[in-house]
Amino acid sequence: MSQALTDLISLLTLERSDEHRFIGEGSTGDGAPATYGGHFLGQAISAALHDSDATFMLHSMHGYFLRGGIPNQPILYTVQTIREGRSFCTKRVTASQKNKTTFELLASLNKKESGENFESIATKDLSNITLPKNIEPYRDIMTKLDPLPLPEEWALREHGIDVRIVNAPWASSGLSQQGGINMWIKTNGIAPIEPKLHAAMLAYQSDESIADNVLLPFNLTWGSPGLFFVSLDHALWLHNPINLNEWHFVEQKPVTIQNNRGLAAAKVWSTSGLLVASFNQEVLMRESP
Repeated sequence: MSQALTDLISLLTLERSDEHRFIGEGSTGDGAPATYGGHFLGQAISAALHDSDATFMLHSMHGYFLRGGIPNQPILYTVQTIREGRSFCTKRVTASQKNKTTFELLASLNKKESGENFESIATKDLSNITLPKNIEPYRDIMTKLDPLPLPEEWALREHGIDVRIVNAPWASSGLSQQGGINMWIKTNGIAPIEPKLHAAMLAYQSDESIADNVLLPFNLTWGSPGLFFVSLDHALWLHNPINLNEWHFVEQKPVTIQNNRGLAAAKVWSTSGLLVASFNQEVLMRESP
């Protein structure tokens, strides 16, 4: 296991401070004055899952970014059970720093059920996609770029999730046919096989570049000077339990940009072409005059 993956698992392993309260590490090395959105997403999901019966697993979440987080400051997560039935459970998670709410999330959990599956509309042929073993790691690509498209603190550090870029402005293949950023992802090493951990890692990773997709038509990134750019809300659906020790293909695209708000969408596919997860994000974007 790499040190970066060890650090990520530590980040997503919260300290229980009370019956329904958890404390998470603050952010570092995000390359921005606020907290990386995936930091809130991953920790809040971890809090919701560990406040629940062990048989409940994540199937969907909707989060709202209310204030920029304070780096290097611990985050308090308070979990409230909205409803708990025999097969579904809904949790509200509130993140706060210095007595101010920074992030709120609603998570819906359910127990594994047997029943009919209809997968023909949720499969994808990945045979024409370049394999991750034939793609340079993310950091290796970034070290060759001048100027860097993203802040150095983020672009050049080792991450807990190994990213292999298939399509992006900084990849030799350019953007995808849908005008988005596509990639392969897996853990940077082997993580414990704990479904709750892997769900939290996916939530953490889902914010990594989804927002950049709405900036691509304007040749911008979240690191571009003179750009005010923040995430507003994020939604994720986990259709099947995910094992991020295996490669998964993330397909992203911009959906619409109107009234200074942009929406991007993503799908996560297993190597067999099964749709494992979907996520969307809306962002606010304003350029300085």
